[in-house]
Amino acid sequence: MSKEAPAGYSRMQIVLHWAVAVLVVVQFLLGPAMSSFVEAERTGADPGFGALAWAHVGVGLAILLLAFWRVGLRFANGVPAPAFEPKTPEQEFIAFLTRELSFFLYLTIFALPITGAIGWFYQNEVATSVHGSMKVLVIVIVGVHIAISLFHQFVLRNGALDRMRRPN
Repeated sequence: MSKEAPAGYSRMQIVLHWAVAVLVVVQFLLGPAMSSFVEAERTGADPGFGALAWAHVGVGLAILLLAFWRVGLRFANGVPAPAFEPKTPEQEFIAFLTRELSFFLYLTIFALPITGAIGWFYQNEVATSVHGSMKVLVIVIVGVHIAISLFHQFVLRNGALDRMRRPN
């Protein structure tokens, strides 16, 4: 028996979405401090206490926990049906892009803190390198996510963005 899709996102799904979005921005602001700390350690210089580096670690772990919570709610509550039924090849492409982008967005939201934690706590240079290299990927994925959301809101005018602002 298939569970019916909810009319919209729950209040908690919306709160978690925006909390992760804000924390991702905070991570980009803390990133240079973490890079400086790691570089100082790598070259044998005294990195100092590294409060901002530890803040980066803490925020990354918070993102990971919130992402697990969000995915749990996604499985428990489901997600609303797509905001529109594609009628043209262009609309089908937008629907495909939206679906696939969600997958890659979740993948990076899990992969970044996991590789960062492995790099930090286990001093694993491969994980640290992968973590640092994913920065551009996240910027692209988030940028496309924002662009598609704005396209839905202002071009298709289907209210898709409103579903992430107002609970069902």
